[in-house]
Amino acid sequence: MTKNELINVIMGLKIDLKYLKSDLQFRLDGNDIEGANKKHENCYASLAGTFEAYAKMDNDTFKRAIKSIEEMEKDLEG
Repeated sequence: MTKNELINVIMGLKIDLKYLKSDLQFRLDGNDIEGANKKHENCYASLAGTFEAYAKMDNDTFKRAIKSIEEMEKDLEG
């Protein structure tokens, strides 16, 4: 690997990590547990549905994050 190729890989990884971090931060900020509890205080069905949606969105985010990290690992190997 030449020096320029290495620099390009490192810069690409930095960009990937930046977007991965912002995606995870967005999900973290969006999980307003206290707000959901207040909004659906006496309605257990709505509250359960809200938490199910949070979990599904988080799982999708984590799957994308894992896939991104795996792609970064491949880039570093080869």
